[in-house]
Amino acid sequence: MTLKLAKIICFAMAVLLFMSGCVSAVPLFVPSVTLAPVPTESIAPTPSATPTPQQTAVPTPTPTSEPQRLIGVYDALGAFVSMPEHYRQYLEFKNIQVYEQFGDTFVDAVAVNTYPQPLVCAVDIVFYEGEETVASGKLQTQDGQYVLILQPGENTIYAQVNTDMALTLTEFVFQYDDCLGVWPQ
Repeated sequence: MTLKLAKIICFAMAVLLFMSGCVSAVPLFVPSVTLAPVPTESIAPTPSATPTPQQTAVPTPTPTSEPQRLIGVYDALGAFVSMPEHYRQYLEFKNIQVYEQFGDTFVDAVAVNTYPQPLVCAVDIVFYEGEETVASGKLQTQDGQYVLILQPGENTIYAQVNTDMALTLTEFVFQYDDCLGVWPQ
């Protein structure tokens, strides 16, 4: 039985050596088959003379009798817009209710827009304990939009706050989204 085992091992070794033959791949340059490079034109631009520009008369300002009103510097009520936070003064939040229902925390409020045009903004409600933020939520309109378009007058807004703790007695603030700001529509 040992002789038979030795023959099987030898046969297996021979098959293994036969199947693991060496393969060598070396790139070879054959001039009769390889194409010669095609010469191309120079890519550098050729300089050309440019015409000399004609001088034109410089306009001179003429004073007017009435003061100039700069466009976009005053709002619709005539107040000077000096900073991005200007339109926040026309928004007020009232009738704010924070309540728990079925283990979730909700906020209902009324946003009052005293500006004569709709104001566009995004607002977060942030709950604090001391100086630490414990929860927050995004205010949304009745149709679920997080970008609020607040019409002149009263607008009902909502928020759902995802948290495991009771927030009904926790202090909160409204924070405007700095990227969007508050602007007329």
